Amino acid sequence: MAAPPTVTMDTNNIIDHSLVIRAQAHDPDANREIFEKMRPPIMGFIYRMLGPTYREHMEDIAQEVFLKVFRALQRFDVHRGVKFSTWVFTFTRNHCLDTLKKKRLPVFSLSAVDGDRPLAIQDEGALPPDQVAGGQEIGQRIDLALRAINPEQRAVFEMRERKGMEYTDIAKLMGVAEGTVKSRLHRARLALRELLSDLRGNMEPTTA
Repeated sequence: MAAPPTVTMDTNNIIDHSLVIRAQAHDPDANREIFEKMRPPIMGFIYRMLGPTYREHMEDIAQEVFLKVFRALQRFDVHRGVKFSTWVFTFTRNHCLDTLKKKRLPVFSLSAVDGDRPLAIQDEGALPPDQVAGGQEIGQRIDLALRAINPEQRAVFEMRERKGMEYTDIAKLMGVAEGTVKSRLHRARLALRELLSDLRGNMEPTTA
């Protein structure tokens, strides 16, 4: 298996503003240079945020990010003192969050909101054939519940519970303090437990 892309968060300002100005003037060579320079760090960022589950889709995701970047290129103000790479990473982060929000999780852990044992809810993809009918209903309820909670809380929940990412890594990717990540995760668990309270009979206790 090929090694995962190198994760490079610091681009050392590899894109200078003169190159951006040329791209804003519709210089195709400038566009190509931006793409070639930013592609490796963007691919690494996407892999770090989405994980190996999305390995086969990383090229498509990166292409979607660059389409958004170039469509919005005229809005980048070279005089504001913001690094172009930081601006691009903001597009990448937001696109990754949108991707995560569209992904259904096979198992949801709603653990430790009050120091209690973790609980798991299974959707139809994880159930045996004789339970598919009930599982479909549960899966639909879970989807609705996830869509109902705050998107930022959902993103934190998915990164922490599904991918097992560290709080510090989530904080860096989302551009917030670690305490904010923990607070969003806590609120997400509370919201999901409340929204799915009538499914407690379908929750199975797991080992802490």
